[in-house]
Amino acid sequence: MFLPNSVPADRIYDFIVVGAGSAGCVVANRLSADPATRVLLVEAGPRDSSINIHIPLMVVNLLRDPKHTWPFVTEPQAALNGRRQLWTRGRVLGGSSSINGNVYVRGDPGEFDSWEALGLPGWGWSDMLPYFKRMECYPGGDERTRGRDGPIGVTSLRNFDELADAFIMACGESGQPIVEDYNDGHYEGAAYLQYSTRRGFRSSSAVGYLKPARGRSNLDVLVDSQVARVLIRDRTATGVELRRGGALERFAARREVILSAGPVQSPQLLELSGIGRPDVLRPLGIEVVQVAPGVGENLRDHPNTRLTFECARPITINDVLQNPVAKVREGLKFALRGKGLLSICSATAHVVTRSDEDQPRPDLKLQLQPFSGKDRYARRPEDGLDAHSGFTIGVMGLRPFSRGWVHAASPDPFAHPRIDPKYLDDPRDARVLLAGIKAVRDLASFPSLKRLIVRETRPGEAVASDGDILDYIRETTQTTWHIVGSCKAGTDGGAVVDPELRVRGIAGLRVIDSSVFPTIPSSNTNAPTIALAERGADLVIESWRAGAGRRAQCA
Repeated sequence: MFLPNSVPADRIYDFIVVGAGSAGCVVANRLSADPATRVLLVEAGPRDSSINIHIPLMVVNLLRDPKHTWPFVTEPQAALNGRRQLWTRGRVLGGSSSINGNVYVRGDPGEFDSWEALGLPGWGWSDMLPYFKRMECYPGGDERTRGRDGPIGVTSLRNFDELADAFIMACGESGQPIVEDYNDGHYEGAAYLQYSTRRGFRSSSAVGYLKPARGRSNLDVLVDSQVARVLIRDRTATGVELRRGGALERFAARREVILSAGPVQSPQLLELSGIGRPDVLRPLGIEVVQVAPGVGENLRDHPNTRLTFECARPITINDVLQNPVAKVREGLKFALRGKGLLSICSATAHVVTRSDEDQPRPDLKLQLQPFSGKDRYARRPEDGLDAHSGFTIGVMGLRPFSRGWVHAASPDPFAHPRIDPKYLDDPRDARVLLAGIKAVRDLASFPSLKRLIVRETRPGEAVASDGDILDYIRETTQTTWHIVGSCKAGTDGGAVVDPELRVRGIAGLRVIDSSVFPTIPSSNTNAPTIALAERGADLVIESWRAGAGRRAQCA
């Protein structure tokens, strides 16, 4: 399955999948299920062999490791006081599903339904539900809406710890509905989170989809191999050029090349291959093969700020990581039962709500994280974890109005692209976060949560006026790493791919990853990305089963 350093020059595949991440592992598995189909999966990073990947809390050890991550950096953000953002993306088998926070959320049914109105028939909630069921193995919930035997393990954190219980009870005291299962279509309300884990271990797309397919003789995987461009002849994708071991090699595809490189690199690869905006390509000396004004545009992410609190009881990750006895206790809990703080790496509970009563759908998420520190993602004292017991409540705008872009910065395929997400460029996004901070403070005043709070440590009670809070928002808002939309699907002039995810104007080329989302469908994007890949693989299989040739696919 894993190819050796030297590969015969005449090796030809039916399908070449670029990127072994959340989507690419799914596509490679489903296409190679037909033994008559030869598939090549190409990944720039290494195998997912690090224990830090598989024990959720330990992933913090990889977040600044260039061997396993892409350390992309944005342009200075005008509305964030000129601050740049580190966009860490997975560079390993499983992609970002191997380094993310594991939170499993399907999303807002209303958002999926809105896609149909945007010219995407077949992408509504009822259309996507069978794919969500197919991908998951969840022992709870209603069998009519939840999957039982899929590749991705799903675990509920119900009754996880005292802090999560207090958060949920306080939400109920504040009038928020308590949701039994937010993934069965009841998206709005307070709930214990669900995780993409199985027996405590991370359930990435590499574990769930690629590992079971490793014995297939018709599936080859190249690791530590970065694709430089798609080869195009007569407006038809014919293969890829990639760098492996310092040398450039070419691999041919009889049927299709499928980009699953993610919302940063899929648009970059299209541009390096001559597909995009002439005003971007020509200054870089790249020949324009297909004018596609939407490539790299429509970039979206969830803006996220936070409040932190000193906890009145030693029940947080801060306490465990600064107490050797507690570390041993948590280690045994994980080793013996697959439970405890080692089985999580971010949040434990959330409430999905509305910033004001006039909102037609939820646009705000408040999320509990059982740790606090100077750095929002600190998990260790040396990273800035608070010395006292502490927890964080993140504030996330779910339906941001701001739109950014990502474009190739150089004809060098191994140079990072330029990224400008334009956080809070639309002032409505800052107002949603302002409403969220006020909502967190209100929630903290209810008895169940108040009894666990000594004080608010960030921003603190001195930050009280709307102006001061907005200043704090501009100084602290960061990425949530929920980047989507840079190769959006649709039928309008800005659409890069059609409803079947085929690149418009180029035959034999598709994009199947979160870059095709026209909007952000969920508060967390990994589950929707895997479901999209399931449906995308079906679209590929159906088109070739029906005898559609490559040229017939040119949209």
